[in-house]
Amino acid sequence: MKKSLAFLFVFLLLIGTMAFANGTQEADRGYDIYVYNSKGENATQFAAMCAAYEKETGVRVKNFSIGSGQDHMETLRSEMNSKDMPTVFSVQGIKELAEWTQGGFALDLNTVKTGDFGKMAKAIPQSLRLTTDGITSYGVPYNVEGYGYIVDKQLLGEFFGSDKIDAVISDIKAASYDEWANLIKTTDAWIKAPSALSVTLNGKTYTFATKKGTLSANLNGVFSVMGSEKWTYGDHFINIALNAVFTSELDANKADNAKVESAKGALLDYAKALDLKTSYLAGLKGPAERGQDFVSSANFGYDQAIQIFAENKAVFLKQGNWAFGNIQNLNADMAKRLVFLPVKMPFKPEDIKRTDGMTVAKLNSSIPVFVPNYYAINALASDADKQKAEAFLYWLNNSTTGKHYLVDEFAFIPYNADPKTTTVPNSLGNSIISYIDSGNILGAPYNGSPASWSGDVVGLKLKESYLTKKTWTEADYNDIANYAIQKWIEMKN
Repeated sequence: MKKSLAFLFVFLLLIGTMAFANGTQEADRGYDIYVYNSKGENATQFAAMCAAYEKETGVRVKNFSIGSGQDHMETLRSEMNSKDMPTVFSVQGIKELAEWTQGGFALDLNTVKTGDFGKMAKAIPQSLRLTTDGITSYGVPYNVEGYGYIVDKQLLGEFFGSDKIDAVISDIKAASYDEWANLIKTTDAWIKAPSALSVTLNGKTYTFATKKGTLSANLNGVFSVMGSEKWTYGDHFINIALNAVFTSELDANKADNAKVESAKGALLDYAKALDLKTSYLAGLKGPAERGQDFVSSANFGYDQAIQIFAENKAVFLKQGNWAFGNIQNLNADMAKRLVFLPVKMPFKPEDIKRTDGMTVAKLNSSIPVFVPNYYAINALASDADKQKAEAFLYWLNNSTTGKHYLVDEFAFIPYNADPKTTTVPNSLGNSIISYIDSGNILGAPYNGSPASWSGDVVGLKLKESYLTKKTWTEADYNDIANYAIQKWIEMKN
């Protein structure tokens, strides 16, 4: 009996020692805080920022950034299921938020009542909060971003004269959709055979040069389009149309079936505008057209589309200010001359279902400006780790070093920037700030649609069934709009 008790005591002591050893190992994970970043475009700069934080504070940061074209949610789910979950993680709008609130992962920042971080969280403007009800607040904005058609101002100068650049940009912004569509078709004809062709923009006439210039000599199409990247035409392009119906992410998220069905006219406009854009394509080796090659990542992925534009083979690239660094790396001179133009659609007054005074003219002269990503704090982390997360996020948004990385390295526009006094060291960021200052901005209601609806469902359908077809018909427009509505309702209910 004594021998048995002695053996049991030794056995329990051994188990306790092993548990203590494991606890010690877990306490020294090799890092103090794990930050997950879903912006693959700034992966290198993000890692450098984390290293700078460690150097300044002594806090060791493990960081992870997704790769270009990688499925953000699939990767994050995998990380959240590992034994070493991120302390800070990315949430791309309220359509992703539900998964993390239901699982108890996302911390409501309203619960942080004290300290510098508590003050910062409380000061996040209501319009920029990550919320399900207008009361809760689950994230710190990465930044504000915007997107539209990017164009090189000097190229427009070669078209219409360097003395007319500012006037042309102003009149394109204010132009109707019909004027825009005519500009696209006329530009395509000019690329093929330069002559003194005329276009009307905002009621004013502009005449093309009779010869190509240094930049325009490289053109082989009007648009550089990422045919393989369904988020560009699923998420961001369709978002323009949704702004005709929904005022915000929350408005879209709470829409009933009738409200979703009322988007039919705007979604028809979306299909027609997408048809126009993908009918005048530039390529790396020459003019391109819709088909299987166009949806190939080897020829029309993110990197290739940036290259096509940076090499002056296309006039317009629909992207956001996040693409600035990629363009700059390929063509530093061009990067200094970039400006955003609005993404226009053939809206009619009856297509606008909002009741806040939105008009066709405002829709077609504005660009979306919104918070694309938020930093959320893992509510399941220890109290000590939560405090480290709070300190990290406060440093990023308020310290001299943190703000340097946000503005100079990430090419971000801080979410709390004053458009009257703020400038950033890149042309696209300053173009967005000018839209904010003028009030010509739209929101991101696509982020309030059912999770994966816009990109992985509607975008995939377009990629597989329409962007492979050389011509689209009125029946195709109708089918695209109906499919989008049907899937939204199915996925919501």
